[in-house]
Amino acid sequence: MKRDRCLDAARALPWKQILIVGTCFLFTAWALVIFAETAHGKSGAGEISATVEPREIRVGEAAVLSVHISGESAGRPSIPEVDGLRLVPIGQSSQYQSNNGRVSQIVSYLFQVEPQHEGDFTLPPVTATVNGQVRTSEPLRLSVSGSTGGGAYAKPSANLPPPAAHAPGGREVSRLSASEANQRAFLRVTPLKFQAYVGERVPVEIQAFFRQGLQASLNSFPMFQGEAFACQELSRKPEQTEQILDGIPYTVLTWRTAMSGIKEGNYPVSAALNATLMVPQTSRRQHPFERGFFDDDFFDRFFSSTREEPVRMTSVPKEMRVLPLPTSGRPKDFSGAVGQFSLSADAIPRDGMVGDPITLKITIAGTGNFDRVSCPDLATSKDWRTYTPTDVFKPSDSAGYEGEKSFERAIIPLSAAIDEVPPLDFSYFDTAKETYITLQTQPIRLRIAPDARQVQAPASGYPGKTPALPGAAVASESRREPGGLAPIHMGLGPVTARLTPIFENPWFMGAQGIPLGALLVGLFMGRRNQQRANNPSLLRKMEARERISRSLQEMDQAIAGHNGEGFFAACRRGAQERLGELWGQVPESITLADVKEKLKGTGEGIRQVLENADAAAYAGRTFSQEELRDFRELVARGLKALEN
Repeated sequence: MKRDRCLDAARALPWKQILIVGTCFLFTAWALVIFAETAHGKSGAGEISATVEPREIRVGEAAVLSVHISGESAGRPSIPEVDGLRLVPIGQSSQYQSNNGRVSQIVSYLFQVEPQHEGDFTLPPVTATVNGQVRTSEPLRLSVSGSTGGGAYAKPSANLPPPAAHAPGGREVSRLSASEANQRAFLRVTPLKFQAYVGERVPVEIQAFFRQGLQASLNSFPMFQGEAFACQELSRKPEQTEQILDGIPYTVLTWRTAMSGIKEGNYPVSAALNATLMVPQTSRRQHPFERGFFDDDFFDRFFSSTREEPVRMTSVPKEMRVLPLPTSGRPKDFSGAVGQFSLSADAIPRDGMVGDPITLKITIAGTGNFDRVSCPDLATSKDWRTYTPTDVFKPSDSAGYEGEKSFERAIIPLSAAIDEVPPLDFSYFDTAKETYITLQTQPIRLRIAPDARQVQAPASGYPGKTPALPGAAVASESRREPGGLAPIHMGLGPVTARLTPIFENPWFMGAQGIPLGALLVGLFMGRRNQQRANNPSLLRKMEARERISRSLQEMDQAIAGHNGEGFFAACRRGAQERLGELWGQVPESITLADVKEKLKGTGEGIRQVLENADAAAYAGRTFSQEELRDFRELVARGLKALEN
């Protein structure tokens, strides 16, 4: 009876459903085990790969070298130098993965490859330390043909957030141009005006439009094409809004910056941006009988595939006229400032003694190119000891076009006759009045008392003689005037009682240890050289010191040849090498803005020389050999201080 009941119960169970569920469970568990083992093996080994695109370019164009490193712990890649190619770092990105509790990362480094001449180049293997082991990529080939007038690639950066899929209320409505009508994404560049002077800052708005419903990642920042304009550094997080153009919703990324022309003439204003669009591709499954459960729109969106479509967005060129600055009436202290400015100054404290420092505070506010605004000098400095000023710029807008620049300079009075700080002059070119303007501050009244520690010298009837201090020995009385030959002194020299054999001399026995010491030193140096070869960070530090020493030699050669451009180029390379070693950053990516932000007063010499380098490049200022020697000493002291 029990057997019949068991058989009936077994027949009642849904064996078909149980078999299907069990098979699916076993298949899923088996796939997860294989995936975990594969992921564990990959994360444990670590990989490095490199690609260069495109492989064929022209002189004047640039390729992009991508280095991808995956592993739990990975160091920066080491890329050997190639004669005829210049590698400029343009960004990096990181991704993290977690597999069975093990976290690994994939770091991508991007470099812009700029050829200096045509030819076939071989990029050597890239090495990096991944999970404690040195990994090497495959060598790459790059073919460079004749020159072209096209622009170079823009500098890639980290991916920005994809455009939003839904637009809130209050969207701006505008129209599309003929060239934008059939584009999924396009770029617009809108300067505030289309006529400016050399060095004049012109606010400009850059907008990237993406059709809503598309995901997009930026491979570069917008980069102005050509070499006629200089642009302020763009913010890494642009403003994200939405607009409707001809009834089509777009997500808009907006950068607000300022540009300035560096040479006179008529030039097109245009920018380019590299991006990757994720174009969705959906597929509908058809059933011959009826609509299934998995045919719902939700599953279509979940299982839909996307296609990556790289695009290079280029704005429609708009011509801008760049006017030269007039040479007539140009003040001698003109540093290249163009715009509209105001000047004010104050001294703290106004009461003091000879030798006490006074802080001179100078403020220049307005609109224009504040990077060319320099601290005014004292009209007469023979009664003062002055020091290098410090400056702080506070922008009032995102483009750095409007703001206030403050200077603080320490000055020390050298005479009690001083009763005021002389007027300070600042000259600039007023773009509204189209003439040079020289601003001047009012004299600042001071009360300087004599130093109480000064000792008044008594009157003496013998001019030119310095009175002796109390307690000082009078050497003139004990000193005899030379009157002829020195007397002959007769006497024996040192006398030796006995001769000692050389092998009993302790100095001789000690000298026998010199070969043994040399052997030990040789073993130590060989061991140290082997450790250095296995220590990439130490090798990079030694290479940085060699390059800095080479830059100092190039500075001396440029001073001897009165080559200001070559001198400042060598100064910039030496400073970048030292700061790159300290900050763990690629030297070529360090700019004057980084120096001002990170050093914060500890590298004033380097900052001052870099600012004068910009003055020589953009304002046409020239320097004498004496000034170049002073700059060389500033850089040498700054580099030594940073090393210590």
